[in-house]
Amino acid sequence: MGAPAEPVQIDPEDDALGGADLSSWFNPFLAYFVRDSQRSGGQVRWIRRAHELLGLVIADPAERVATVFTRSAEVAAATVHDRGPLGVFAEFPSEPDAEPFDVFELNLDGASRTFRFRHAVRALVPEDLPSVRALMREVYRFVNDRWFDGLPNPFEMGFAAEVDGRLAGVGWVTRVGAHARLHSLTVRVPFRRIGVGSDLLRARLWWAQRNGAHSVLSEIARGNTDSQAIAERAGMRRVGTIYFHRPR
Repeated sequence: MGAPAEPVQIDPEDDALGGADLSSWFNPFLAYFVRDSQRSGGQVRWIRRAHELLGLVIADPAERVATVFTRSAEVAAATVHDRGPLGVFAEFPSEPDAEPFDVFELNLDGASRTFRFRHAVRALVPEDLPSVRALMREVYRFVNDRWFDGLPNPFEMGFAAEVDGRLAGVGWVTRVGAHARLHSLTVRVPFRRIGVGSDLLRARLWWAQRNGAHSVLSEIARGNTDSQAIAERAGMRRVGTIYFHRPR
């Protein structure tokens, strides 16, 4: 593709990527993603042609997934082509069997806080992390244990839902300035379709709103119609699509 990949190191206090335009939705999170990846043992590369920043690739070998942030279909396709054993998220569908994930967004200014929780939901504390790791490994199989070190923190908060005293599900929310992102919703199979996902969604939305976020987004697989319906009932709307290219 004529664009060599170079390693990148970003100091935790450096916001050098804050002005980068590499994504339709995730630009405000790029510097945080880099720091978070470095913190948890991930791999970070930027892609340049001469002095032009064309792309950013963040990979988590432990979870066998990477994301390429770029405005170039050429750069995205080259990253997908060279992915090896990692699955790759990109804003371009470089292969016909790429799985679509719809991006949902909500303006939190004036968003309704009227909601009746069906289950007990609380913010996670460090003592919860061993059971949270076990739950996420049970559902997703591949989990980066180092990612949990130092969590929760002012930028990353997790919530737990309990049913009959048992951990039924967890969900995480990242806040960077006025922007928030919901991710890693995990619900045990026996507790699905009883309102656990809705409870965790609302708890994270309210936390983001209380902590200064004005907008929130989340990526949901198009085939996950239950989670998409939950997001829409909360007022979130589709604003775009990203694509997951499965590992080879």
